[in-house]
Amino acid sequence: MKPYKWRLYADNNIEQEIVEHLRGKDKMDVLWVRDDPKLRCQQDDSFHYKKARELGRYLLTHDEDFWNDRQYPLRTSPGLIILPKNEGAMAKHFPQLLLKLMDEYNPTGEALYLDEIKVRLTWESITIKTIDHDTQKKTTETWTWKDLGLKG
Repeated sequence: MKPYKWRLYADNNIEQEIVEHLRGKDKMDVLWVRDDPKLRCQQDDSFHYKKARELGRYLLTHDEDFWNDRQYPLRTSPGLIILPKNEGAMAKHFPQLLLKLMDEYNPTGEALYLDEIKVRLTWESITIKTIDHDTQKKTTETWTWKDLGLKG
């Protein structure tokens, strides 16, 4: 089975250090807004939220506004991953999280689609918001890094 290559859409506020780390060591497919003049000139968050979904990429950001489901509905989420601000070191933990998500949320081994899912990382925990497919209700789960065996 060919390993799944994560497709990310890094918005303007994601640091170059994070993008380079994900592209280099972790070999992820990262479209960085700053690299594309057409995308770079767009400052509207809703544009990037929609564009990431249109391109089939997970939106990687520091912008906590995206966590607001009234402003950015969970049902239209492209797959949102919020990293802590000014924490380039989080990039080394990020691939571990993605692998853990594949194991926990995707037992098939096929490509994992995070649309209609929001993930927020902090140095203490990982919070995942999603819609339960059986009940159609929003669910929120939080785990500490230690709970997941990713940080000791």
